[in-house]
Amino acid sequence: MMAANPVVNLINRDAWQELRLVLQTQIAEYNHHRLLHLGFIFSLAIATSTLLSILVLNHASKQQYQQANAQLISPVGFYIVAEQGARVSKRDFADLRRQGFTQITPVLTFRKQLTNGKRLKFFAIDMLPLSIANPSQFNHQAVLLTKAHLASLAIDVDVNADVNPVLILADKTVIPIALTTSEQWGRVALLDIALAWQLFPQQVDFTSLMVAPLTVPQKQALAAALPAHLSLNEPWSYQQRSGFADALHLNLMALAVLGFIVSMFIAFQAGEQAWHKRTELAMQLRLLGVALNTIKLAMLIEALLLVLVASIVGILIAVALVTVLLPLMGLTFSQLYSLNMTGHFAWQWQYGLWALFISSVAVLLALAKQFKRISTAHVTLSASALTARFPRWLTLTVGVSLLLLFSWWPSHSWYQIMLKYGWLLFASVALLPHFLQGMLLLTGLCFKFFQANYFRGNAFRSDYIFKDASNQIGRRYLPLAAFYLALTASIAAALMIHSFEGAFVRFLDQQLSADLFIRYHHGQKSQVELGLQKNADVDEYILHQHTWARMDNDAVKVSSFQSPRQLASLLLKSSSIKTKSGCFINEQLALNQQLTVDQSITFSQGDKQYSCHIQGIYYEYGYPGFSLTLDDPQANKLFTGWVHSGFRVYFHPDSVIDKQAVAMMLGLADEQVYEPAQVKKLALEVFAQTFLLTQLIAIVLLVIACFGLFLSANGLELARKADLYILSSLGYSKVELFVHMLMQWCLLAVGCVILSWPIATILAHALVSQALPASFGWSMPLLFNVGSFAVSSILGLLFLLPALSIPLYNLNLRSRR
Repeated sequence: MMAANPVVNLINRDAWQELRLVLQTQIAEYNHHRLLHLGFIFSLAIATSTLLSILVLNHASKQQYQQANAQLISPVGFYIVAEQGARVSKRDFADLRRQGFTQITPVLTFRKQLTNGKRLKFFAIDMLPLSIANPSQFNHQAVLLTKAHLASLAIDVDVNADVNPVLILADKTVIPIALTTSEQWGRVALLDIALAWQLFPQQVDFTSLMVAPLTVPQKQALAAALPAHLSLNEPWSYQQRSGFADALHLNLMALAVLGFIVSMFIAFQAGEQAWHKRTELAMQLRLLGVALNTIKLAMLIEALLLVLVASIVGILIAVALVTVLLPLMGLTFSQLYSLNMTGHFAWQWQYGLWALFISSVAVLLALAKQFKRISTAHVTLSASALTARFPRWLTLTVGVSLLLLFSWWPSHSWYQIMLKYGWLLFASVALLPHFLQGMLLLTGLCFKFFQANYFRGNAFRSDYIFKDASNQIGRRYLPLAAFYLALTASIAAALMIHSFEGAFVRFLDQQLSADLFIRYHHGQKSQVELGLQKNADVDEYILHQHTWARMDNDAVKVSSFQSPRQLASLLLKSSSIKTKSGCFINEQLALNQQLTVDQSITFSQGDKQYSCHIQGIYYEYGYPGFSLTLDDPQANKLFTGWVHSGFRVYFHPDSVIDKQAVAMMLGLADEQVYEPAQVKKLALEVFAQTFLLTQLIAIVLLVIACFGLFLSANGLELARKADLYILSSLGYSKVELFVHMLMQWCLLAVGCVILSWPIATILAHALVSQALPASFGWSMPLLFNVGSFAVSSILGLLFLLPALSIPLYNLNLRSRR
């Protein structure tokens, strides 16, 4: 055995030397085709970053709003509010405390105007316990603002530890301020309630009382102990909001998976091109006596290095994307669901593991075919793999099968809906080459007809463009499929956003149909009504009031309408022709309870139950919970605990409306009178920011797909240099070769655009009518707009032209014959 050791060592040294030489050969291959291999590595990194960024985005945002809103589950179970626009008095609070209800905490909220015209919301509570428990976060002797909130106010205040910063309001009130990192209270100025009374003596009593979660007997006892002018109000629960947010996470994940698939088409094509020469290299190494196991081991080492590099580059791209997108996502959650987030990205160790796993899957999918081809003992038989014919019958069979699966697939849940329309999308991808071939055939025949009858030209060259493009569909299929997928997703997203914008504007126009909105404070209701009655320019004023009821375990906001104008402000989705006197419910309640018009609905307030027939279902984009609307006489007879929030005022058509004059006449502050045009402008700004995230992801998909076309055009046209030399010998100049190849790519790209339009329309309709109710709790009608198709298509083609022109120019105009 001792004698055999030198032989074994020699064999091992020879094997390692052989492996080292193979690895050097692979490095030389990378140096020789740098652009091709860099493109392959970068496409793997893009595939990794596309999926990783959304995974990290969802995980980070979910963690942040769960932490920031954790106290919304426990400390606030109910609110005690006063009716008639009044406030909860100190005596009410003291009486309830004396009766043993220690779970209640007073709250005072109000707004003040800053010197720059912006309005600041103040939220006052008893902060002494918080300042004792966490003095670094809470200071009961100052008004607390987060750094982000202070920056959004656009005021020049120097906040540091050396000075005591102050903020001066429009009415010259000076308030001490301090910074806090606590985001759980939202974008408000947080202060101690005693400090609020000291700084603002005009603020008396409380706005409401917060109540901790109670058992059913405790809740009943508290409700019985409340005086007649107070009522229990249940806020929209954190569980409901996070449930909607979870669906939005799923929508983003669907976009991410689509982006990963687009990137994998590109990576597979790049791997096919970059590793094509490896087959010949492996054959030569085998002929030189290199063991097959050595080649396999070298391939495995290269694959591991590709995984590592793709993970590192993918992580860098993902971190850059998440850093930009996380604040946008925080804005979306804050505006749609009232879920508070910091928006600051923090790296966690598991993200690295996710990157390694995703890049491993990407490398495996991109190179599985190449590994199988090179690692076979009969490697010489596969040296000309790229000359294999495109499997047209297979793609046709797959496409038809997926269409049949789409027609059969159920659509009851969100997952089933996304899978169902995913089958349709991938069926169109499988049928794409057949559609392109048919389009080129018809276009060629039409062109030949016009050429024969209306104008003359080189019939051979024009006819050959269509025939050659049809023959090249198989080789160009993967990059074209990636471009088609990205373009379809982009158009569908644009249609969805346009539909929401149109529906949202209609909703705002009806909701904000009044000329002015007026809010009043405690004790001002009578003077406001008297002033409106005396104003000869006022045609009508309507009092806004609401109360709360329950349907099963859900809180329902009950409103009343007193005039046809108020009823006309409801944007109806459907209405009954049978029921003439009933109630109207919002779409969120109808979808949640599977209700339709003419059905009977039962709800309760306290120990009393009420029923009514559904007369109509209305869209309500401004309120995420459940609501119900009744006519005023019926509502006042059934319900108690009404909260009056203000007046909607309509002026005569020829009247000149002066907001400041109206406020002065009624004895109100300017901020108590609202102009609908300003409210609409702010709401549309919120809308534009909310869907910026979806638009950015759709544009990123288009850029990725065009990057894939850039790589493919360079590699695929380089591989058919021999064909181009034949055309050159037939009299084609370099410019004519460039135009010939660019025309072919453009024809195929236009075919992708044409097919993407109907498929994107079907997907957009599914999104607005089926997927959105799961994500947001409401739907909308699909609004067609040529701009949605044109902008996405033109953007795609604009990205496409330089992506194709640069490599084709380098291959033809700059190369030597």
